Amino acid sequence: MKFAACSRLRANQPMLPNRERGVALITAVLVVAIAAIIATSMMKRQNFDTQRTANIIHRDQAIAYALGAEHWAGVELIKDFKINNYDHLKENWAYELPSLPIDGGYINGKLQDLQGRFNLNSVLDPLQAERFIRLCQAINVEPDFIPALQDWIDGDTEVRVDGAEDESYTLMNPPYRTANRYLADTSELLLVKGVSVQDYNILTFYISALPGSSDINVNTASPLLLQSLTYDVTPPDVERIIALRTDRPYQDIDSFVEDKTFAGKEMSEDHLTVSSQYFLFTADVMLGNAPLTLQSVLYRTTEGKITVIQRRFGPSRERILIQTDNTLVPGYQNERS
Repeated sequence: MKFAACSRLRANQPMLPNRERGVALITAVLVVAIAAIIATSMMKRQNFDTQRTANIIHRDQAIAYALGAEHWAGVELIKDFKINNYDHLKENWAYELPSLPIDGGYINGKLQDLQGRFNLNSVLDPLQAERFIRLCQAINVEPDFIPALQDWIDGDTEVRVDGAEDESYTLMNPPYRTANRYLADTSELLLVKGVSVQDYNILTFYISALPGSSDINVNTASPLLLQSLTYDVTPPDVERIIALRTDRPYQDIDSFVEDKTFAGKEMSEDHLTVSSQYFLFTADVMLGNAPLTLQSVLYRTTEGKITVIQRRFGPSRERILIQTDNTLVPGYQNERS
């Protein structure tokens, strides 16, 4: 009796239509799919956060390594100061630090003499301006922008012949004004009227932007800069000077100017030196997947003390130019490069 009653009860219950059963199945599948998507998204976010944290840690460690290398560079310059009073490319500081293994990566570094380049802030001096004109011509850069550069640096508003003051720059989009002060960085040259990106990419290997006027170190200057010191210096003259300074660096500027290479030539000793105070230190650190480059300008006082006057993190201009057209002019490297 009970079995018969249950059977009649089930028979009286309405059956779900096929359509409703399909909707329920689709709903279940959607719920599972959404849960899978959420779980996958959470895992990806977790992996991203983990990697980001690792990159931050590696970057902080890389900065610490780079600053440690910067300190090493300062110590080397202090040691060099105690040895002699002239600087050349055979001294310990001039040798590039080989890649050294560190926990999780490597580090390397090098020091370069910034007084082996032309200081843009010395262009207000007539003799230095003439040297810069010859340097530009030697590397196939039109020197027409130099009067505008002089106007950019000087403190007045008078426009030189072929120069440019505020009225030339306020018409640009966006407008800006002349700095009327020394350049803090060579990249400011791109703001000067008449300087193209291509020109800057070539010039960057030969120029610096040091505080005020500075002298050129004849023991570390590049061949083309040496050739630009006076109008009648020839490539064979430069080759001879480089051979001489490599074998026996000049210990005073008189011995350089009085060298028989310049016999009968108008070589002035003004703004020339055999010692340097400004150096560029570059450190490359690879830690995990976080590469880091530090560039520091070190100033060595006349008492031999080291001061960091500029520090920049990022790719060096010599390695990554503003454009991909990074064709170099032969002779930009010195004999130790």
